Amino acid sequence: MSRKSIVIIGAGIAGLAAGSYARMNGYDSVIFEMHDKPGGVCTSWKRKGYTIDGCIHHLAGSGPKSEVHQVWRELGAADPQDFVFYDEIVQVEADGLALTVHSDIDRLERHMKEIAPEDADTIDEYVAAARAFTRIDLLAFPLLSPWEVARKALPVLPLMGKYGKLTLEKFAEKFKNPFLRKAFPTVQYDFPNIPMMVHLNFLAGSHNRTLGWPKGGSLAFARAVENRYRGLGGRIEYNSRVSKILVEGDRAVGVLLADRSEYRADVVISAADGRSTVFDMLAGEYADDRIRSYYKSP
Repeated sequence: MSRKSIVIIGAGIAGLAAGSYARMNGYDSVIFEMHDKPGGVCTSWKRKGYTIDGCIHHLAGSGPKSEVHQVWRELGAADPQDFVFYDEIVQVEADGLALTVHSDIDRLERHMKEIAPEDADTIDEYVAAARAFTRIDLLAFPLLSPWEVARKALPVLPLMGKYGKLTLEKFAEKFKNPFLRKAFPTVQYDFPNIPMMVHLNFLAGSHNRTLGWPKGGSLAFARAVENRYRGLGGRIEYNSRVSKILVEGDRAVGVLLADRSEYRADVVISAADGRSTVFDMLAGEYADDRIRSYYKSP
């Protein structure tokens, strides 16, 4: 029996991961990538001794306490020595004062109480919620079965309900200290309307050292995943733009490249962006009203 083949469009992290798992499961795999390097938007570059990186801020699964870590291990990008774990997440300065969000929750608690002892009760509420979230990893939930999600989420379900609706800006209104009221809403990427639950999960992940930054930047991370795919026997064709997904009888059977060459396969996976896939490579022929609504201008 001949081996089955897979064609993958795009050598971003999704495409590289699909290729590696295809190889692990016995498929012949080739990835067509229009750029000359892997990663897609997971990229970075060097300039005057600096790494310019607008992609990875905190990578879920950087440390072994997260279920996501096993995925990165399988994809060749999970050596803890290859990650930087921050002692400080962010520092907010205003009016001659500074709020430092330490990754260590105990240290953060002491720091905030030094700034605003009058807000001890609100600070206690904040750090208690953060400690509760250290016992779960919301970013790993997509990898778990429904039963596992329910088991892990049950102890913090009331907190998820409460802090899933409460924004950083609204929580900051609890502080009596004017500096904390001003600084706190900006601690998560300067998004004051982000839910507290998002921030608490990031703080918990930083405390647990499951959210790190890959040494060398996002492109180095993508290269590690690319090396794993190649090591498994996978093939990548760079500078190879896919113009069309070939369809016969409502089934994808291959791809047509910009140079008019065709490649047939048993399975076609598009790891390109949704709009290019649906409206360019498939010419919009398989888009219903619901899918079209996703791409309409607001």
